[in-house]
Formats: sequence, C-alpha cells, structure tokens
Amino acid sequence: MISKNDKGANQRMSRAVAFAVKGKHIMLTATAINSLIKHYHSQTPLKIVVQSESIYQADIDFIRTLPALNHQPNVSVEFWKPPYDFMKRVSENFSTGTQLPKMVLWRLFLPYYFSTYDQIVYLDNDVLVTTDINELFDQLTEDDVIGGVLDYSNAIYHTPEQVKRFFLPNLSQYINGGVLVMNTKAYRDFVSADRMIAQINKRNYPLGDQSILNITFFNHIHVLPWRFNRQFDRQGLKEYEPLNPSRVHEIESQLDQPGIIHFIHNNHFWSPWKKFSPSTPWEQLWWETFADVMHKRVTSSAEQLKQ
Repeated sequence: MISKNDKGANQRMSRAVAFAVKGKHIMLTATAINSLIKHYHSQTPLKIVVQSESIYQADIDFIRTLPALNHQPNVSVEFWKPPYDFMKRVSENFSTGTQLPKMVLWRLFLPYYFSTYDQIVYLDNDVLVTTDINELFDQLTEDDVIGGVLDYSNAIYHTPEQVKRFFLPNLSQYINGGVLVMNTKAYRDFVSADRMIAQINKRNYPLGDQSILNITFFNHIHVLPWRFNRQFDRQGLKEYEPLNPSRVHEIESQLDQPGIIHFIHNNHFWSPWKKFSPSTPWEQLWWETFADVMHKRVTSSAEQLKQ
C-alpha cells in the first residue's frame, strides 16, 4: 500500500495515458477516451497520447475537443505517429502468433518514445475507464518498473504445457497486456531499447506483445488488483469455478466495482459493439458512453455545417 506522502509525490509526477489505433478502431478509442475524461477528477494536468495510423483528420480534430466538450480543462489529447524508427528494426519474420498486426508491439516502445513522462498508462482500445486514472497510476511506487493485472484465464487455471509454451518458469505474475502502468525511467533502465528489440526478434511468441512483456519483466512485475482490468463477466467465472474456487472467489469480490472494464472478447466477456442489444450492465455502460460520444460528434458536425 502506498502512503499518503507517496501518493502526493506521485500526483506531482508528469503522467500520460497512451492508446494505439489504426483505421476504424478509432471509434473504440474515442469511447475509451471519453470514459477516461468523464472520470478524471484531479486538478493535476493529464496528457492523453494517441499513436495513430490511417485516421481521418476530422476524427483527430474532434477527439482533441473531447476534454473541452466534457468541461475538463486539465486533460488534453495529442496524436502522434507510431514508433516507426523502432518498428523498422523488428524482423520481417516476426509473427504475433495470434494473427494480430505488428502494431501490438507499439506499446513496448512507449517509455522510449515518450521519455519525458515519469509514468505512462497504456490502455487497449476496447476498455471503459470507471475510476479516476490517477488511482491506477498510484498503484506503483518509485521502485516498481511495470504493473499489470493477472490474466484471468491463466491465473485461474493453467497446465505445465502452457507454462512451457509461454517460455516462462511459472505463471505466478503472468499479466494481461491490455492495461499497463510503466515507470518510464525504471523501464528504460531495466531494458534498453536495443535489448527490447533483440527480445522481440529472438523468436515468435504465442501471444506477441503480451508474451514479450511477461518474459522481459519476469519477477519484476507489480501485480495490480483485479478491478483494474476486468476481463470476465460473472457467467464466465462460474464456468471456471470448479477448476480453482478460491481464485475465482477472489476475482469475483472485485467484479462489481471495476476501475477498468476490458471487453477482451474471450468467449467470457463479449464485445458490446458486436451486437446491437446489450445484455449486461457493462455492455449498457459502453453503449451509453459511445452514444454520448456520437451525440457530441453529431452536434459538433451540425454546428460546423451551419457555418
């Protein structure tokens, strides 16, 4: 637990929340950013940085206005090009093993690319933030390198064959890569950019960036509370309960007060945008947040067309 003095020091640190997006997924990014802004209550300035590719300039211009449209002057949004200089050094033969694009590697380079920030939180686009993001930043002490939430599936149940497949001695700290907190200097000191690229090019990994993070920072990961990366709904947990009742009950105790909801589409937590009718409160919340973004977008467009 972080002391009050530590929290005060942390709040004086320069902090950024990072997203990475290509093409049509910008609609998910806008929804996630809108949820983040709505729940930001601190007076400390916060920067949201978006590494983007193939995005319409009009969409970029609109998303930049979301802090003002939400009456949140302490937040600002910037768009940046992806870390192409680093990506050029990634082997052409690299494969994520999950048929995901190579852009999943962008998050690995954030502490080198945005080195002026003391801390960076990386969020996947398929999330909703339901707490002040500083609560997540504050989980790390100055001595920590990286923090994340255990991957629900592997935390509940895994076999020796899985452990071997992940190239790890054990999965006791195996985190999901969709929500990350990084102390940027500690990250760079622990693994240089050259070493990170060498690790990427060493082999192909079963889960791409997530595998690389867990291998590179093995035994140096600060495990965060379950609520900061809610990856299952209650029904999904029920299916796993016979395998590890105590672990399931531990996760379940934090299920109804999440800090970040991650619609990971793992057959246990469906993506709300895959169907029109929400069937859980969290899907409903996603649609409400998306609808709010679209209302802002339509209103803004109508005003521009009148001019």
